Amino acid sequence: MSDSTETTTPQDIRHGTTRAPAWVWQGPGEPEALEQTEVDIGAPGDDEVLVATRAIGLNPVDWKFMAMDSELWQAGQIPGVDASGEVIACGANVSHVSPGDRIAVHTTLAGPGTFSKRLRVPARAVMRLPVTLGFNDAAAFPCPALTAWLAIEKLPVKAGRRLLITGASGSVGRWLIQLARQRDFHVIAAASEKRHADLKALGADETLTDAEPLDAPVYAVIDTVNGDHARKMTRHLGANGHIVCIQDRLEQAAAPAFDRAISQHEVALGALHWAGDDEDWARLVAAGEGLLEAIADGTLNQPAPCIESFTALPACLAELKRGERRALKFVITTNE
Repeated sequence: MSDSTETTTPQDIRHGTTRAPAWVWQGPGEPEALEQTEVDIGAPGDDEVLVATRAIGLNPVDWKFMAMDSELWQAGQIPGVDASGEVIACGANVSHVSPGDRIAVHTTLAGPGTFSKRLRVPARAVMRLPVTLGFNDAAAFPCPALTAWLAIEKLPVKAGRRLLITGASGSVGRWLIQLARQRDFHVIAAASEKRHADLKALGADETLTDAEPLDAPVYAVIDTVNGDHARKMTRHLGANGHIVCIQDRLEQAAAPAFDRAISQHEVALGALHWAGDDEDWARLVAAGEGLLEAIADGTLNQPAPCIESFTALPACLAELKRGERRALKFVITTNE
């Protein structure tokens, strides 16, 4: 599972070099509008670490946020939330990782982001890597896997109950299938027919192209499509069922009061950056490190990402936005 990488020099570790090439955002627009320049990431704050980036994971949230006129971003913002690399400097309050540690991270949208060859990130969000797991596989991990984990954690575990996962062939959906099977749910995966064999291999008990043929109510739906689709899926829920929205949320109740008593849940990985405390982060990081170990030992499956160069980052992000599906996941290597 390992991949080749350049080595951080002792000089880097001693001095915590903070200048690095990066892709920056100048205003709302398409991925191709990113500009490459050299930036000063800055020394890590007391609760931060400085990381030499080895690989960058691209996610839909990257291009979606780039198109927005957000108060969080000013011209010169570095986008990106997922990466892997090697710690080269630690803030005064950081004790759980040290220079030289290999890590993966999902950082805040408020930035500075991961589209850079140096990262300054919150230390509490850092996950240590198994020795056998390469940087490319690690960079593909955080956003889809941690989102799936947060989603499945919304559901009280009831072995054998029927769980419908929509959009199940995407990166988050594939993680959900595996995590649901670990919890002994009966997994029904909805996706295009050409993906059914793959999803059964991951552990789906049933596969559907469309949810309409469901012959009985389900205990829960985890919807990865959008809010409108999630609302339509609530018709398949039985009494005291659960709807979990990963894209969008339900703004209104899914059923009349005192009817089926449906519980509504939303998932936002970024919410921990705004509102999570140290205990929340410790729990998420512990779960993440456990999942990374499971990838390394083959217990859980993560498809091999499509690896591209740092210079190809905007083009790959544009391809991801167009949904051309050359790969489930793009990872950008910094080794050029």
